[in-house]
Amino acid sequence: MLHTLINGVSCRHLPVIDRGLHYGDGLFETIACVDDGLQFWDEHIARMLHGAECLGIDPAAINYFNDDVTTMLQQHGISNGVIKLMLTRGQGERGYRSPLTQKTTRVVIITDLPEYPGSYITEGICACFCQYPISKNPRLAGIKHLNRLDNVLARSEWQDEYQEGLMLDDTGNIVEGTMSNVFAVSNGKLFTPSLNYSGVDGIIRKQVLSIAQAQGIKTNITDINKEELIRMDEIFICNSLIGIWPVSSLDDANYKVGSITQSLFESLQQQMRAQ
Repeated sequence: MLHTLINGVSCRHLPVIDRGLHYGDGLFETIACVDDGLQFWDEHIARMLHGAECLGIDPAAINYFNDDVTTMLQQHGISNGVIKLMLTRGQGERGYRSPLTQKTTRVVIITDLPEYPGSYITEGICACFCQYPISKNPRLAGIKHLNRLDNVLARSEWQDEYQEGLMLDDTGNIVEGTMSNVFAVSNGKLFTPSLNYSGVDGIIRKQVLSIAQAQGIKTNITDINKEELIRMDEIFICNSLIGIWPVSSLDDANYKVGSITQSLFESLQQQMRAQ
C-alpha cells in the first residue's frame, strides 16, 4: 500500500528544486494509525510546530495535515497504516540562502503497518553499538528534521543480525538508536540519555517518562556512556511504530526482560489502545 498527497493533491513527484530534496530543509513525523485511531496525533503535530519554529519554517501548512490525512483514510478505506508527514521550506533557487517568501511543501505518505515477530516483545531483540557517531548540534537537538545521514550511515553497519543499533556521540555517550530512543534500568531506577546536543525527543519517550513518573519510578535523564549502559539491569528501546522492545542482547552482554520494562510496556499499550 502506498498513497501520497503533495499540497493536498494526489501526486508522487516533487519539484527537483524543492529544498527538502536539496538540503534536508524540513521536518517529518511518523504516526501509527491503528483501528482508525491516529496515535498521539496532537503530540506529533506539537513537535512539528516546535521544529518549524526552530528552523524558521512557516508553520501555516501544518494546519492542513489533519484534513489531508482524514481525507486519505476515508477515500481509501484505511483503518491501519503508517502515516508520514513531511514539511519542507518549499522550492528555491540554487544556494543555501532561504527564499524571502516561503511557499512550503507538505507531503503525506500512507503505507502498511510493519509486521514484527511477537518475540521482539516477549523475548527481546538483539542490538549492537554503532561505530558511526551521531553529530552534535544543540540548535537541532530534539527536533525531527529531514537530514538523517548520521542514522543512515550507522544503519548500514549491519544487515539482519541485529534489530537495532545504538548511536554514541563523539565523547562516547549514548544518544539514541538509529530509529529509536533508549532506556535502561538499574537498581529499580530508570535512565535515558540526555538529548541536549543531539537526538530526537521521541513521542513515545515522553510517554514512557510520564508513565514512569505516575508509577513512582525514579527517572534520570543524564549522560550514559557505553560501559555504564552495559552494566544496566534492563535495556529497552521505543518509538511510535514499535512501542517498546526489550533488549535481550547488546553486543556480548545479555539481559532479561525485567519487571520495570514489562510494567512500562503494559501501561504504554493501554495508552495506545485508548488513542
